[in-house]
Amino acid sequence: MSSALRVGAGARSCLRRALARAVLRTVLDVLLRRLSALEPAAPPADLGRLGGLAVGGLGEVPVRW
Repeated sequence: MSSALRVGAGARSCLRRALARAVLRTVLDVLLRRLSALEPAAPPADLGRLGGLAVGGLGEVPVRW
């Protein structure tokens, strides 16, 4: 992986991590405002979790609008 794409390593990791979170937060905020009719197409209990990640995660999140 390119050093420009790694977020969790190096002397500047905290800065990059904070920037990545801020960008993601902004993107999701704009996306959800523009697609206000977006809603989950499955109950949370039916969503499959990804294994092997320290923080967890979802494999996919089906939505409908």
